[in-house]
Amino acid sequence: MTTRAVRRLQRLGDSYSVLLGDGLLNQVGPKLRTLWGRRRIVVITHRKIDRLYGSRLRSTLAKSGLDSHFLFIPEGERFKNLDTVQKLYDGLIRHRMGREDGLVALGGGVVGDTAGFVAATFLRGVDYAQVPTTLLAQIDSALGAKVGVNLPRGKNLVGAFYRPAAVWIDPSVLVTLPRREFRSGLFEMLKYGFIGSLSLFRDMEGSPSSFKPRSPTLTRAIAVSARMKLRVVAEDERESGLRRILNFGHTVGHGLEAAGDYHRLSHGEAVGWGMIAACRLSHHRKLIGLSLCERMEAAIRGLAPLPSVGTLRLDRALRAIDHDKKIGPRGIRFILPTALGKVTVVESVPRDDIRWVLQSLGVGSRNHA
Repeated sequence: MTTRAVRRLQRLGDSYSVLLGDGLLNQVGPKLRTLWGRRRIVVITHRKIDRLYGSRLRSTLAKSGLDSHFLFIPEGERFKNLDTVQKLYDGLIRHRMGREDGLVALGGGVVGDTAGFVAATFLRGVDYAQVPTTLLAQIDSALGAKVGVNLPRGKNLVGAFYRPAAVWIDPSVLVTLPRREFRSGLFEMLKYGFIGSLSLFRDMEGSPSSFKPRSPTLTRAIAVSARMKLRVVAEDERESGLRRILNFGHTVGHGLEAAGDYHRLSHGEAVGWGMIAACRLSHHRKLIGLSLCERMEAAIRGLAPLPSVGTLRLDRALRAIDHDKKIGPRGIRFILPTALGKVTVVESVPRDDIRWVLQSLGVGSRNHA
């Protein structure tokens, strides 16, 4: 496979290069050689991704004269934790990694977030590059320089802002993504329609089936979503203002993920439920009318079936939201829609309203929590 129609999603001269194009995975070796020179490379991934794409990455690295070692982490959000980080530190020490060497994160959000956190903290910081292999990572988690891991009490509570040296997005790898995981990314993609791209929202609302791997529609939508995130991050990298809008759907979403022990719901599914909760809260607070609330909810449900949240414990979800990193000085901060393509930051939503909206989703309805 050759590299075709490579798009530069971030301007030359910005903090790091973001490229999008079919076949970019095959070009990682020469691009790393150009970026870093002759360094040793440690690739962090998991076994399933290695079986799919490890040989291609090893080949391009070897052809570029780069010595590489692979470290593996378990698959799944519940392994995005400090125990995994410690094992990666041990592996880097075993391979005698120094500051002149570089890391490559090959995988989805769990791999990218964990590898990025390791890069930010090992030897007080080593260079790393992102090669995201899931739709969600390609449009969101691999971009924006946020890295981190979860604690038992909440998601991404330990982390840093640490820029990668480059992000190389190859949409062709999405053909091997499991259907549920691909759909998970579509929920995150729809988020960008809600917060700022009416055209993307209308396309996904009107023809969700056209968003499929290797389709021009999907590749264009990846570019739109990634550019939107990069624009927002360029204005507010450390989330002191504008960047907060990217958390639309994530406050309740993270609470549901934690209540499901990070394996009952995928991140995208949890965000789907979280966006529905945000729409209902917005209508409850008279920020949008009922018809718009119903339209937005229908667009979310039109992408894919959402797993039931009835068996999740209501008290666990509330406790996780109470410990969410988006808590402000006056309470839990929510991003709520005010119109199609527009959202606002509400600095404090009462806990009773949060309980109400979780119950409206059915959380706890099947376990009487």
